[in-house]
Amino acid sequence: MNYYIITGTSSGIGEAIARKLILDRQSVICISRTLNETLTDIVSPSTGRLWYFESDLGELHQIPSLMNEIFGLLGRESITSLTLVNNAAVLDPVAAAGEYDLHQLQQHFNVNLLAPVILSNEFIRLSGHQDIPRTIVNIGSGAAGSPYAGWGPYCSSKAGLEMFTRTTNLEQISLANPVRVLSIAPGIVDTPMQQKIRHISPGNFPMKPKFEQLYQENLLSRPSDVAQKIIGLINGSLSCDSEIIDLRKI
Repeated sequence: MNYYIITGTSSGIGEAIARKLILDRQSVICISRTLNETLTDIVSPSTGRLWYFESDLGELHQIPSLMNEIFGLLGRESITSLTLVNNAAVLDPVAAAGEYDLHQLQQHFNVNLLAPVILSNEFIRLSGHQDIPRTIVNIGSGAAGSPYAGWGPYCSSKAGLEMFTRTTNLEQISLANPVRVLSIAPGIVDTPMQQKIRHISPGNFPMKPKFEQLYQENLLSRPSDVAQKIIGLINGSLSCDSEIIDLRKI
């Protein structure tokens, strides 16, 4: 059985990935701050299995014990492949440098960068003895390489996650059973984060009109379509020639 650990499953891309996998009879471990009952409600004898962990990934000290609990669960299972999808992310603070709320700033980097690094560290450490295909997917962003005024923390955290993807691949490449690590930028997707962007003051985010126009012209990708492509990259039905992937080009 294929097992998937997915963060940020309360809505958006994370929820869409988890939903497709459950309906495809896969085994899914969800992590988010609040329980997503739309996912728990679809589990039945004809679907895959679901375990749900309610956890705030901004509380970094809890992550190692959380992963130990998850791998204790997995230790009782017959596993064909194992995948970690680091999807959870926040947008705030959206402001110019000099105007950041320091609590929001710390929470931002905890959730967007430090939590995925710690989760990946524990995933690699705890799965090292397993001779199975292992994959880490970091949900990236075009903002990793394109600066946006007002998005200093978001651009920086996504750039850091992309570089972590590159360095971890360098470390893994010479090992007998390396973990494959991907950074996937999904494009502009119709998620609650996009709704939030459309309500930001233009004074804090000058590019707001561009995002409003994309929404008005119905040019946002659907989470279900994005999820299908991400799953295809994981299971090999879609191919890629780099660890840094722009989903809009696939």
